[in-house]
Amino acid sequence: MKLKMKSKLLVVVLVCGMLASPHLVRAQQSAPQSDDGAFFLGSFLLSVLYFPLKLATCVGTQATAAVAYTATYGVAGNYDGGTNGKDIGEVARRSCTGSWIIPPEQVKKDYQ
Repeated sequence: MKLKMKSKLLVVVLVCGMLASPHLVRAQQSAPQSDDGAFFLGSFLLSVLYFPLKLATCVGTQATAAVAYTATYGVAGNYDGGTNGKDIGEVARRSCTGSWIIPPEQVKKDYQ
């Protein structure tokens, strides 16, 4: 008899626990697959356009920075005792860093 009573009590506790936390009982809806495909397609198309522009910017900035560095070699810079080489190198470095493709998550965040 004690075993039946414990079983019933356990069932009541389990049911009350499930009712008290509805987020555990309900299923979550997933995003439609067509949206994911659209964002992937947008990512691909935008990356095809973005990559050559990023490449041209990187190469152009590197070439310009090389000329500027050579032309201003030994010229005092805008900070204590240094030359312009540090600033020119930083500009050249930043033009080639960062993402070279546009991920689907970025497209989703920008266009949703």
